[in-house]
Amino acid sequence: MVRARLHAEFRYIHEPLPAGDTAIPTLGHESLVTTLQERLTYSHGGAFLVTGFRGVGKSTLVLRALAQTARSWGRGDHLLLVHLNVARAMTADQLLFAIVRRVFEALDDGGLLARLPPDVLDSLVMAYTRTSLSFKQTQSESSERGSSVGLAPSGGGLASLNLTGRRTRAQALETSFLAYSETDVEHDLVRIVRLLGGDEGGPRPVRRGRWRRRGRDEPRLRVHPVIVLDEVDKLTDNREEALADFEQLLGRLKNVLTVRGAHFLVVAGPDLHDRALSEGDHGNGVYESVFSWRAYVPCLWQAPRRLVGGLVAGTPLETAEGEPEPGPELLDDLARYLAFKARGVPRRLLHEFNALVAWEDGAPYMTVGAGDRERVRFYRELEEILAGVGEGRPPGIASLPIDEDRRRLGDYAVADWALRSQGRPFTSADVMSTAGDQRLDPLLRVAPNRTEQVLRHLARAGVLTRVHEHTVVTRFGESRDGAQLPSYRLSDGYRRALAGFARGNERERADQGVVWASAVSEVSRAELVGARPAGGTGEDDGTNSRSMPLVGVLADGRYEIRELIGHGGMGSVYLGRDRLTGEDVAIKLMHHRLTGEDDMVQRFRREASAGQLLHHPNIVRIRGLEMSDGGEPALVMEFLEGISLAAYTGLHGPLSPAAAVTVGRRIGSALGAVERARLARIDLKPTNIILHPVRGPVVIDLGLARLVAGEDSITRTGVLVGTVGYMTPEHLTGGPYDIRTDLYTLGLVMIYCLTGESVWRSAGSDVVTTLHRIATEDVPVDGLPVSEQLRALLGRTTARSPGDRPSVEGFLDALRDTPEGEVTDFLFR
Repeated sequence: MVRARLHAEFRYIHEPLPAGDTAIPTLGHESLVTTLQERLTYSHGGAFLVTGFRGVGKSTLVLRALAQTARSWGRGDHLLLVHLNVARAMTADQLLFAIVRRVFEALDDGGLLARLPPDVLDSLVMAYTRTSLSFKQTQSESSERGSSVGLAPSGGGLASLNLTGRRTRAQALETSFLAYSETDVEHDLVRIVRLLGGDEGGPRPVRRGRWRRRGRDEPRLRVHPVIVLDEVDKLTDNREEALADFEQLLGRLKNVLTVRGAHFLVVAGPDLHDRALSEGDHGNGVYESVFSWRAYVPCLWQAPRRLVGGLVAGTPLETAEGEPEPGPELLDDLARYLAFKARGVPRRLLHEFNALVAWEDGAPYMTVGAGDRERVRFYRELEEILAGVGEGRPPGIASLPIDEDRRRLGDYAVADWALRSQGRPFTSADVMSTAGDQRLDPLLRVAPNRTEQVLRHLARAGVLTRVHEHTVVTRFGESRDGAQLPSYRLSDGYRRALAGFARGNERERADQGVVWASAVSEVSRAELVGARPAGGTGEDDGTNSRSMPLVGVLADGRYEIRELIGHGGMGSVYLGRDRLTGEDVAIKLMHHRLTGEDDMVQRFRREASAGQLLHHPNIVRIRGLEMSDGGEPALVMEFLEGISLAAYTGLHGPLSPAAAVTVGRRIGSALGAVERARLARIDLKPTNIILHPVRGPVVIDLGLARLVAGEDSITRTGVLVGTVGYMTPEHLTGGPYDIRTDLYTLGLVMIYCLTGESVWRSAGSDVVTTLHRIATEDVPVDGLPVSEQLRALLGRTTARSPGDRPSVEGFLDALRDTPEGEVTDFLFR
């Protein structure tokens, strides 16, 4: 453990830091504080808009500027701070009532009521009372308790204020208030502001170097209200309807907000900053007419170094006996770690730093334990990695502070999303489309191309791993040249490290959304967590013995999602476990980005229905459809040990003709079951066929299955779903489907078995060319290393016209009659 003693004045800061507080060093915004102070000092009134992201220190900046302003004014001038939290929606009259009441209460709290001239006091009391209630008072005996307000005749017929708890008897009097409207309270407030400030309406700066005798030339007290409307960002929150309501409120209060003798400071989020700028382009808008000055409060990116330097730099670092002394890099690591965690937001920075502070005998120490040092180095490295996004590119147009803040905050948000992904594959579209807690803040305005740039950078740095996608979902018009976005997942090394931090740190666990198996009482933690250490990824750093958290748990709590075993265009397949039976299962989760598309969700549900209709040893058994804890549909299937046909040929080369025929016979038999269930177009391709040691080739994906009658067709115009190299001519032309569609694809699979290559491989990645060849060319079979009978059968099976293809029964009969069909009981090695 390493620790450093902090100065005796250090205190935890959980609130805006007032001026003169030495608990922590000043973290920034000095120039903005001075500018705001000058605006307040050298103007008689006006409304100012102070904006910035949450937690960047807007309230601290305002309080410091007000403190400096109060010190700069002359004798007799008093700055009256009125602070209102407007996080909840209110009408114009409600806000005006609240302001009048707070002005009165602030004068009372500051002991200024007794120093006011009688006419000012009387007007103030009258306004305060009228905002409080409407009543009819007759001759009566009343009891006033605490700081109540009453009306009684005084010399000159003015109202008097009673702040005592005594009993009084009022004279015969009837005072009746009619309905007190928004117009009335607006008039009263404007009049009060002018009376409080005197005829001149503004403070007098301090005159230096002049001696005055006490009691002579004493200026009349002038009170200058500064009304701070805080937390507007919580009211608007980038919601169009809320923004429109707030703008309407500004328009109705324009006369009050621009009155001479008072300043209004509206503290809001970047959404109002954007609205003010966009409105300025058109001219004559509410922001332009109300606010005489606007200030954007930027993130404090250098605050971590200021904090560490001001509290720790130059302080001896202490270590436990026998531990090596830390080098100077520890403080640099700490500053970078805090930079990653704080994201330029002082509130987050102090929260993270305070977590490292411990007290001993009344003295504060910054302590960094052994586990903390590992975590500090980890996030330090991530901070350095993110700082390199976009390096080496030519500089563009100089950006404004808000543009820079959005860029950097957006990069952190994307990185956070990736770190919380728990090993699930995702694309930049998933990051952009996720809802709920994982949704990117719309105020950041993260662009899709920037998201992709960050993910690629993280992949180059080893934080993410590119995932090979076997199934292609082609959507013309939605991506250039039909290209698909690359898929990523969190690398095993980073996932293990994060799991280790989460195991010993509750905040890390909450930040990452880690799911632990300890919730399962009947299964031990050691069994469930990290049951399969990753291997062969090139990322093994010697920590494979560490357990990993689960990827997730299905919503019903029965099935655990453990580790990725396959990835496709519609979803990803994971090894799972049935908590009830202890059996391994395969769980296919739909990609989150597709959950908002009804046709894709229906297709996923249809796969579950189709699988439950099919019972054949060469078709995977489907248990049912569940929902994940993230709201994605989840298909629970039997888990089959084995290697895919694509992987097998990749390792051993093409199959022998006899083995290819065996594949054809077994899958052909499965197609018979599909036909009997009145289904067609199961997703046949080498990656979707597992070679099981007992059952032989097994189809494990039914994602494209549909009823032959076509009444459940859900394909949208202009959208092709499937793997380009295994599409059929009728798929492209919109022709009817039946089992002969699957026979065509089975013929392509058998050719793949014989050659080790896709029929349309020469078309490369040009999707349009490939689809054109499928629609216009015959499948080449002349050069296949098989008998003439098998070659002719494959030619008929892959005929462009479904009418020229054989039936399933005819195909199987012809396959048995080939010379290659005489070999039986072939075992895949």
